[in-house]
Amino acid sequence: MATLRNSGTYNIGSTPPEIVWTIVRGDTASFKAYVTNDALEALYIPDWTIKMEIRREDLIVVTLTPTAVYDNETQAPNDLVPGEFLVSITSTQSNLMKTGDVFDIQMTNSTTNQVWTVAKGNIIVIEDVTK
Repeated sequence: MATLRNSGTYNIGSTPPEIVWTIVRGDTASFKAYVTNDALEALYIPDWTIKMEIRREDLIVVTLTPTAVYDNETQAPNDLVPGEFLVSITSTQSNLMKTGDVFDIQMTNSTTNQVWTVAKGNIIVIEDVTK
């Protein structure tokens, strides 16, 4: 039997960090994210599948697959930047987006069956002047 000792409020869980991603229509764009475990140790990104959907209401506008970051182009395990992944869009993808579109970034580890929404956010699109 549980006994309530205090009538205070208890917050459980955490809200994913919010990102406002400003892009210029028709441009390529990217940003890096850094993720750690509860002990603040950088995650080994190749152990995770990362997926990002950009939505407008119930419509998926763009689906992205962020990738691990390496110090050089060889993508050798020793060159992996611990805990970092890169989110990138092409110019074609940025042409599809509108201010107010929303997204989240979800990581899945198939070995541990862990699913984690590491960030959420919204898009601001600045119209391009040079065509």
